[in-house]
Amino acid sequence: MSEKARTMRIAVISDIHGNLEALVRCLDDIDRSGVDRIVNLGDAVGYGPQPEEVLVLLEKMDIANLLGNHELAVIDKVHRSDFSPEAIISLEQTLKYLTSASLLYIKNLPYYREMIGALMVHGCPPDSPTVYLNHMSLPEIKETFASNSFDIAFSGHTHRLMLIGYDGKDLQFDPLQQETIKLEPDYRYIVNVGAVGQPRDGDPRAKYAIWDSHRNALEIRRVAYDISRTANLIIKRGFLRRDADRLFSGDCPKQYKLTRAAANDR
Repeated sequence: MSEKARTMRIAVISDIHGNLEALVRCLDDIDRSGVDRIVNLGDAVGYGPQPEEVLVLLEKMDIANLLGNHELAVIDKVHRSDFSPEAIISLEQTLKYLTSASLLYIKNLPYYREMIGALMVHGCPPDSPTVYLNHMSLPEIKETFASNSFDIAFSGHTHRLMLIGYDGKDLQFDPLQQETIKLEPDYRYIVNVGAVGQPRDGDPRAKYAIWDSHRNALEIRRVAYDISRTANLIIKRGFLRRDADRLFSGDCPKQYKLTRAAANDR
């Protein structure tokens, strides 16, 4: 039986951003949830203090992984021009903690994957690691559906949960506040799965989704973890204090003074 013909429960995670503590707690939750496969939609690195440890764990557990915009910036300097000054500082720190083996691993990551008929991508379908769905106009989103053949696609990048449904004419948006969502057979979908390591929806818990292809349903998981442990390590390893502080609010402040953590705080 081909993979596409099988039914599965797939845990879809994204945007770990070097937050090993959040990843481990999510993997514990996934282990109790009875899934068949796990896929990460990219941005395993950036902002967080343990990029190397995160990549090693993903590879050790044979978790399918994708190229995110932060991985792209790691291996291609051209793509750093789109980064904010804060993100550039984070990238510089991230590079200090990555081994040559992990850099090679990143270089071999694909832009997209297909799993049992579902399309997996970091940014926007079919294969963009850099385009934000929440920055697209309604006509652009409709064109994404019209120009691709997927029935369901999963993406990350925005750090927010969102379900976009399309019936061939109209778009429907659902912020995925409920725990279980039954998908309609006459709709096609893009699922934004939120962020494991750096939520930006006002809820500091790690987020991910489980897709049950047999039930045609989504389960939204929200997982608490020890934020203080990650935040303290961010400061200790020389990342921006902003990257630690915003974990507690689950959001990204609009204005933040651009300074590294003070040397005596490391």
